[in-house]
Amino acid sequence: MKHICIIGGTGMLAEVSKWYADNNHLVSVIARNEEKMNRMKDSCSKPENIKAIYLDYRDATDLHNALRKSIEVYGPLTEAVVWLHSDGLHALSTVFEWIEEKSNVWQVIGSQANAEHLKKQYYPEKDLEHKIIQLGFVRENDRQRWLTNVEIADGVIRSILAGQSYSLVGEISS
Repeated sequence: MKHICIIGGTGMLAEVSKWYADNNHLVSVIARNEEKMNRMKDSCSKPENIKAIYLDYRDATDLHNALRKSIEVYGPLTEAVVWLHSDGLHALSTVFEWIEEKSNVWQVIGSQANAEHLKKQYYPEKDLEHKIIQLGFVRENDRQRWLTNVEIADGVIRSILAGQSYSLVGEISS
């Protein structure tokens, strides 16, 4: 049983959290909103595999302590999926610090983010796979629209299963 850390796992990545839990992994989900966490767990077929961690990931000390405690209780972190806002990108360094070597860290980024720049700026100091999943938009009836949470989760899961260092969900403007 893998121990997975997900930041952003009650919002647009809720289906990703449930997918891991339903596939018999322990999932430490970092979230600020208890109501959203409960709603996500209530719709999961194996809610006992979801381990709630309530904090603001932008607080480096709280995140550091929470990951340490989660590892003490549930074992080493072997994978992470993170959706970080631009003012919380420093949390990636904390995830890199606590995750096991040879593990995958999947960073979900928005359409305007520069994937190459992020990989250079936030480079793990140990042997990890820092993989990028970039979210774009969908063209429908000659219009562009943002991806739905279901489309995002499906794309993230497909990207994880494919294992590529960079994946694009939808499309982005050139």
